[in-house]
Amino acid sequence: MTRPVSFELDRTRELRIRWDDGGLDVYPLVELRRACPCAICRAERERAPDAGLPVVPDADVQRRMATVERAELVGHYALRITWQDGHDTGIYDYEYLRSLGKNRGASASGEPGTSESRIKG
Repeated sequence: MTRPVSFELDRTRELRIRWDDGGLDVYPLVELRRACPCAICRAERERAPDAGLPVVPDADVQRRMATVERAELVGHYALRITWQDGHDTGIYDYEYLRSLGKNRGASASGEPGTSESRIKG
């Protein structure tokens, strides 16, 4: 399994993970929050297509939902993110994070052995 060698977190914009195979994945926080792996968020995503029109929170609520309060390692396998709105039940294991960054290609810098990706969700 590929493991992260470094994390860079901009609490209002993105999480960058450099992997031990040289890859670099960039996760916009709004998309990372949308991909939260907790049971409640997964159930909402599965229900969403049949739920009709979604209720969109106001801009301040959306900003808190996509702002990281803190992030911490969980053992040697995952990252737990606490969002500014208090949501903290999603544990992003490294395999899941890597799968979110699956559209890897050549990096913008053109450095060999690196790549950049965005979460697709």
